[in-house]
Amino acid sequence: MTRGTRHWLGLIAVGVVAGTALLAAWRTGVVSGDRLLVPKPETVRIELPERGGRLGLQVPEQGWLAPLRARRLWVERAGQRIIDTALFPAPLDRRFGLAVHWFPAEGRHGPYVRLADPAGDILLDLRGFAAWRMSALGETPWLVAPSGVAAAGVVRDGEGGMMATAGRPVPPMVLEDDGTLIGRVIEADDGLVFQPAAESEP
Repeated sequence: MTRGTRHWLGLIAVGVVAGTALLAAWRTGVVSGDRLLVPKPETVRIELPERGGRLGLQVPEQGWLAPLRARRLWVERAGQRIIDTALFPAPLDRRFGLAVHWFPAEGRHGPYVRLADPAGDILLDLRGFAAWRMSALGETPWLVAPSGVAAAGVVRDGEGGMMATAGRPVPPMVLEDDGTLIGRVIEADDGLVFQPAAESEP
């Protein structure tokens, strides 16, 4: 074995040992627990109108991995989570924040909460205990899963009519109205905060 071969084998061995140690530190929380690589999540809570419950939004701190990490959203009533879902990774819009709109119940529909999310608006059905991401099916808004595989598909029949194969249509009351802006989730000096809407804000 030549000296050069021994040199490269030594470097490979050192790399394997270092990689194994780093993986062990990650799995045991030595690295991730101290948030050296994984940004610490921030949580903001919003009291919804008309006894709609409390909305919680968990977003990773603004770090180099933050745009790659999934966020989490939930709604609580009487201490129980009636909605709990992950959201696609997306940075918070630093100019406008995350707008939160309220749609009161009308008959057998609603109430709804609409979040103006950078990864696609999120619609929360507080009656049906469901979260949806608003997508586009041609020119028609469509509701699909809030994260993961969320295809919106249609097939055409022999007469040219369309039949949906995934998702569901957006409720008419959400299509026809912007709802009431109740506030925005914004970045402040001390982290994420909920800023209630001013009476004059549209």
